Amino acid sequence: MLCARAPFRIALMAALVATFPPAQTRAGTPHHAAEVQSVRVIPGDNGPVLEILATHPLTPKLQTVEGPLRLVIDLPDSTLNTVRHKIPFRNDQIKSIRMDQYQANPAVTRVVVDLLAPVRYSWDATGNRLRIRMSADISASAKPPSVPALTAGVQPAVVPVAVGTSGSLIETGSRVAAGSSVSAGEETAILRLTRGGEIRVCPGTTVSVSTSSNGQDLMLGMNRGAMETHYGLTESVDSVLTPDFRIVLPGPGEFNLAISTNAHGDTCVGSQPGSTSSAVIAELLGNGTYEIKPDQQVVFRGGRLDSVEPAVASCGCPPAQEPVLRAEVDPKSVIPESKAGEKLQLENSAGSSSPVPSESANPGPNGDAGENSKPMKVQLEAPLVFSGRDMAKIRAASVAPAPVSEVAALSWTARPPEPLPAMVVLPPPDPKPAHKGFFGKVKHLFGKMFP
Repeated sequence: MLCARAPFRIALMAALVATFPPAQTRAGTPHHAAEVQSVRVIPGDNGPVLEILATHPLTPKLQTVEGPLRLVIDLPDSTLNTVRHKIPFRNDQIKSIRMDQYQANPAVTRVVVDLLAPVRYSWDATGNRLRIRMSADISASAKPPSVPALTAGVQPAVVPVAVGTSGSLIETGSRVAAGSSVSAGEETAILRLTRGGEIRVCPGTTVSVSTSSNGQDLMLGMNRGAMETHYGLTESVDSVLTPDFRIVLPGPGEFNLAISTNAHGDTCVGSQPGSTSSAVIAELLGNGTYEIKPDQQVVFRGGRLDSVEPAVASCGCPPAQEPVLRAEVDPKSVIPESKAGEKLQLENSAGSSSPVPSESANPGPNGDAGENSKPMKVQLEAPLVFSGRDMAKIRAASVAPAPVSEVAALSWTARPPEPLPAMVVLPPPDPKPAHKGFFGKVKHLFGKMFP
């Protein structure tokens, strides 16, 4: 009996399992896509690192697309939950970073890195944190060995011009090689760019100049002092390095910037008239960035972005001093009053009848001037004194006198006086009658009763 019941129980359990599926499968637990909460750029050992933080672990799909060159990062099974859809980051390889919801069903978030040059990339993940590491692709930018030929060489990126007459000068037309530095003495030094525009190195400042392989992008370095940029950019990106910040100038646009630093780490960055594009300031030892708008001028105290305040004075070079002309009298040409004599006269004066011999002339045998005598030139100084009394006398003398004699010479004739106009006297008004009569009294009575 026990053996017969065992197959029956096994068959019954199999039927029940086939009829009713497991509870977890029957419930149909819904699947939630991962939410991308933040996307930012942090510095890495070999280049920038794109860090993506989500609510669940992500597995990216990366590919490089040309025309234009860009790195496309797809995040399957994820939705974008960030306010910013663009990161203002630029360097020698990266132009911009943007993100958006590429697909809704199935959910795909896409991050696009617009590139200026080829990059090498890799990714790694730790929990819900995804990092995509990017670095410059040196092999792609390497050039094959060239064959010697008689061709024009690469034109220099900058041509220095020194303004002023003091200090050590750099001749116009000399060349600045990559990695060189230009120091300004007491006057402002100017670097003319072959692509157009100029860089002004303020007095007492040393600026290092480095160029890219194509000779278009510039990397400027400054430790202490001040400098100004006055040029426009199309698709290139320039950078200015200070002890605490990296100032990125992303084209296109006009960049008229004034930059200065001091020994306390205070960095002043300001846009001057004519600027049409913003500059981005990034910390060298941090993740903070700050945007300088075309009409803004600020100071970062102590080399920190969080201690920003409006600038009071200008950040750039001091204004050029206008030359001052000074007159000086040679003491040897001044003749003392004791040696002047009574016949001393000015040269070419109206009252001079003969030239006065100078002291250097050789006298003749009889004491008069010799053949080598020359007229004496004398410089006199007369103070300018204003007197109101003298001015009144001059004005009184310039007024014509009264014509008394002319008036006395006029003929006089007697004329009878004109008769007075006739006067008409009007009679006085008639006096009131003494008696009003009966009707007058009645009128007077009713007037008092009904005023």
